[in-house]
Amino acid sequence: MAEIPWHTVTEDVGASFASTRDIFVHCLDAEQVWIRRLEGSSTDRIYGPSSAADFPNINSIQKYADIVERETNEYLARLTDEKLRSSFEYKARDGKIKHNIIEDILMHVIEEEIHHRGEIMCIYWQHEIEAPYVSYTQYKVQMQTTP
Repeated sequence: MAEIPWHTVTEDVGASFASTRDIFVHCLDAEQVWIRRLEGSSTDRIYGPSSAADFPNINSIQKYADIVERETNEYLARLTDEKLRSSFEYKARDGKIKHNIIEDILMHVIEEEIHHRGEIMCIYWQHEIEAPYVSYTQYKVQMQTTP
């Protein structure tokens, strides 16, 4: 998104969320909510009514993405095989108490990310913007070579 004009990033495209920015911020919000739930931390102020509008430029989104990635990596570093297979109880956004296996919750986070990544790529194509090819293996190589 850093290489695309900001007006294109924030343009209402009528997708699952109004704009590319809004879709991406939703992905960050969703990941952070699940990781914080699993950690037993507060999820207050995530998914606010103006969440995406709180990000007026690409730098603000990058700072948020860095925070979410750090929190996720810290959680995953402490996650044991036993905990991964354990049941987790939480209060859903609809107020109902739900139970899921932690591994299934983490798979849902990945699934949601993939879904919205594809959606963003389609928006890029509709704007005749070449969507970057970013695979998990490329990400891992990049992270190993980045100081």
